[in-house]
Amino acid sequence: MRHWISILFLGLVLGGCTTTTSGLVARSDAEKLKVDNAALARDLSVTQLNKSILAGRLQGRAELTSKSSGDLYLQYRFVFFDDTGKEMESANRGWRAINLAGGERRQVSAVALSPGAVEFELSVRRVVDE
Repeated sequence: MRHWISILFLGLVLGGCTTTTSGLVARSDAEKLKVDNAALARDLSVTQLNKSILAGRLQGRAELTSKSSGDLYLQYRFVFFDDTGKEMESANRGWRAINLAGGERRQVSAVALSPGAVEFELSVRRVVDE
């Protein structure tokens, strides 16, 4: 019995150390924004998703607009997909930091590494202090 309690306790402790990835997700081939964090959706809008070809590779762009009166400390990343919907490697696979002042509007973009990319997904989340 003590063995199971120790395992359960360890799971709870390790689970508390994870970084949240909930936020907003916008896809270039979808009309609706996926909202996993309603509070962030009240403070931020993601608009003007555009695709273009740059040197034979897909470039994804989007506009982030703060609806908050204070600063927003965010992270974003682009993921690219081929014509079958399979995820591909992207130029900035990791999360990138961006800070928006109250009411500020800023464009973010990334270019796929592979010329086979046809769609992209942009994820945005709040920076979480640990």
